[in-house]
Amino acid sequence: MDRHQADTNQKKRRDKFFCQLARRYLEEGQSGKTGWLPVPEAMGAAGYSDNEIRHFVERLTEDGWIEIKDHAQATSLDIRLTSAGRARAQVMCKGASFA
Repeated sequence: MDRHQADTNQKKRRDKFFCQLARRYLEEGQSGKTGWLPVPEAMGAAGYSDNEIRHFVERLTEDGWIEIKDHAQATSLDIRLTSAGRARAQVMCKGASFA
């Protein structure tokens, strides 16, 4: 597999990860009372490695699509969608309502 193909596959995987997070965030009703969604252990069960999850979350934060509650806490990772993330989810994540 060439480098371009690997990069394309990684981007598709990151986009899928983002859509899964966005759906979970919104299904939790803005993640309940706190407004934050713990990155679910199910993301690992969905086939994402810990390194991949960390990398995707870091990248999505850089893109401005999510916020992380506490960068210093490595054991628990809580996120919330930004307004840009909500807008991006509406475009990227077909078949879901992100109103």
